Amino acid sequence: MAEQFRVDLEELDVVVRQLRHLQRDMDDPTQTVTYDTTIPRAAFGINFVEAGKLAGAHDGMQAYLSDVLGALQDLIRTFGEKTEASRGAYEDQEHDARRPGHD
Repeated sequence: MAEQFRVDLEELDVVVRQLRHLQRDMDDPTQTVTYDTTIPRAAFGINFVEAGKLAGAHDGMQAYLSDVLGALQDLIRTFGEKTEASRGAYEDQEHDARRPGHD
């Protein structure tokens, strides 16, 4: 005898909505890192060796933060897509189970 279980489709809908909201919220930090943290090389000074190192460190950290935020956005998007697909599959299964003649 097969065990039966129920999946709360409304809860999966809530998860999908929360993930979409989180994706929208991630747009601000991504834009900030990309556009609002740029410091011109001249701002670090001129005519000394450390200015170039500071500018390079800044550029490296900016790139790192962009990569991290991009990876987070990819993770959130992938999880949202998989959650939505799972929700659809459970709904299809539930619909099929309700059809007359289905064992």
